[in-house]
This record gives sequence, structure tokens and C-alpha cells, in this order.
Amino acid sequence: MLDMHAHFCCVEKEQSMTEELQLRKEAGLRTFFSCGTPEEWEATKKFHSRREVLFSFGIHPWYADRYDAEAYVELFRACDAVGEIGMDSVWCDVPHPVQRRQLEAQLDIAARLGKPIVLHTKGQEREIAQMIRDFPNPVCVHWYSGDRQTLELFLEKDCYFTLGPDFARLCQCAQAQTQLCRYMAREIRAERLFLETDGISAVAWALGSEYTGLERISEVLWENAGYLAGIRNIKEEELCRRMEQNLREFLMLPKEKQGGSGCFRESRKRI
Repeated sequence: MLDMHAHFCCVEKEQSMTEELQLRKEAGLRTFFSCGTPEEWEATKKFHSRREVLFSFGIHPWYADRYDAEAYVELFRACDAVGEIGMDSVWCDVPHPVQRRQLEAQLDIAARLGKPIVLHTKGQEREIAQMIRDFPNPVCVHWYSGDRQTLELFLEKDCYFTLGPDFARLCQCAQAQTQLCRYMAREIRAERLFLETDGISAVAWALGSEYTGLERISEVLWENAGYLAGIRNIKEEELCRRMEQNLREFLMLPKEKQGGSGCFRESRKRI
């Protein structure tokens, strides 16, 4: 099973990170961890050689006024994908021009380095969709929650998408996002779909405070996989294999490197 986008529960404590990695490994999870600040990258880099993890790095829009992306090109060079980057007008009070400037800079860096990107688009979906129209590398839209009309712009770009930890629950309840979630589950190409938890804190936020144990990471992924497989009328195992292949293609691995579980390390060696 692949958790395409996650944050460590506690980057301040190495023991906590080690325990989380061990739990994920025992559960048979491959995880794509996201680092939103240089400090978060520094805290995680000791784990970068592990075969069951990948790491993205980018200046998260919440911190766009604290860092200059151009000062961290070597970190961008070392990561597997640039992200999560983007803009946010819902949960963030960083001035919009500052967010846009940092996003533009990071799109340029990712293009120069030949890196795929992971996008945070909260409240700024349409503007970001316009900004990435000519971006040359794969794009993954993390936990999309915009409107359906703007979704079509990302679909036209042939973006990848992650379905968030509340995906199955939203599909089964009477909320505004229900129709959008069902549409995404049905209409996004199987070759462009991933599942994510966004980390245990996001699981707790999305599903309720009672879901705070690390064991819920695997449970949530399999619950969502089961629901998505049902919608697609395929077996969960087939869905997992498809997402693994999607990951290889998202990382732009050469065809001859797409066979083994250790091939993901190649993504760091290409640059």
C-alpha cells in the first residue's frame, strides 16, 4: 500500500519519527513524506536512504514569507519531488503576492531540475491551474477540495490526484463535497490516482479526534482503498499495483528501472 502524501507526526523528536517509520514498515506501507521547511528537511534527511520512503521538499505556502526558495536549490536537487508547494487563501494569512512569488520560483526550480511537483491549492485552485499550464513535468494535486469546474482544468493538464483520508466517509454522507468526491473517484483516470493520509494529525482532523493512534494510518488507507476499488469494480490488490506503477511514472523513472521495489532510489540519482 502506498501513502502518497504524509507528514511525520512529530519531527521534533527523532524517536517518535523512528517509531512511526517502523510502524509503517510493519504495516507494509510505502510513504511519500513531505517537508515544508528547510528545518523539516534537516530533521528527516537521516532517513532518506530507507527503501520504503520517499521525500518531497518545498516551501509550503504557510511559510512563504520566511524563506527564499532560491537559497535552497541543493535541497530541491536532493528530493524526490518538489512540494508541497502552492497557495492558500483559506488557512493562511501570508500575503498573496508573497505566496505567488515563491510558487513561481519553485515551479522554475522544479522545471530546471526535471522534478515532479506536489501542489497545495486551498482556495487558489483556478489561479494555480493557470500557472502550471506550461509546466513540463508531472504534477500531483494533493487533496483537492475546489469546485468541479476548476477540477476540469487540472484534468486537462493530465495531473495526478491524491484522495484524502476522508474520501470514503465523504462519499457516503450528505455533505457538499460528496458529489465532487464521487465524481473524482469515477472520472479521474486510474493511471492518475493515489491515496494519502497527509499524516496522522490530518487523519485526526478529518475524521475526528478519536482517530489519533498511529495504527489508524494503515486502517484509513485500506478503508479508502476498499471503497475506491468498489467504485472502480477492481480488486484492492490491483488498485495497489496500479498506484505503485503511477508512482514510478510520476517519478519519471526510466522504463528499465520500473521493475523492482528498490528502483525508487534511482529518482535521486538522475539529477
